[in-house]
Amino acid sequence: MISFLEGTIEYKGDKYAILNTGGIGYKVTMVPKLLNSLSKNQDHVKVYIHSQLNMREGTFDLYGFDKKEDLDLFHLLTTVSGIGPKGAQNILSAVEPSHLKAAVVNEDADYLRKVSGLGAKTAQRLILELKNKVDYIETAENKLDLGQEGQATEALLVLGYSPSEAKEALKDTKAATVQDRVRQALKILGKNKK
Repeated sequence: MISFLEGTIEYKGDKYAILNTGGIGYKVTMVPKLLNSLSKNQDHVKVYIHSQLNMREGTFDLYGFDKKEDLDLFHLLTTVSGIGPKGAQNILSAVEPSHLKAAVVNEDADYLRKVSGLGAKTAQRLILELKNKVDYIETAENKLDLGQEGQATEALLVLGYSPSEAKEALKDTKAATVQDRVRQALKILGKNKK
């Protein structure tokens, strides 16, 4: 099994990058945040890898993460019945680890459904199966208002932004109300588009 790859970025797609490692190009699926942080031909990119052989389709898929902690969380999410690698990748694209922990601890399935697009049963199952397994995730805040976070994210999704864009923009907002957070996030997103 491949644990990590180190090399240069040859190509970046919407959901993957081709990483040149010793003359071999590996197609590695990554979350948008990581893809955006990588530049083409960047030297010494180190990516932690989850590899999976898909027997039905006869493919060998690689999922990449810049931090070992993200890979560990990815593995934890794939232990939940009904969540495969693509589903875990979607969750990590849409939800901050500290927010995921808060949603699981507070049993807030509605937040998980709104933010990451999980179905009601899968969100409930995720909470049940991870309840005692997310204690290791660090939270910067003692009390996260996931209701407000979910409303602000939902507002940005309705305006046409992707879950990962909404997550990144809201992470940098400091306002107290949902409306003010959305306004600040829109300003951040507007600057990023220029």
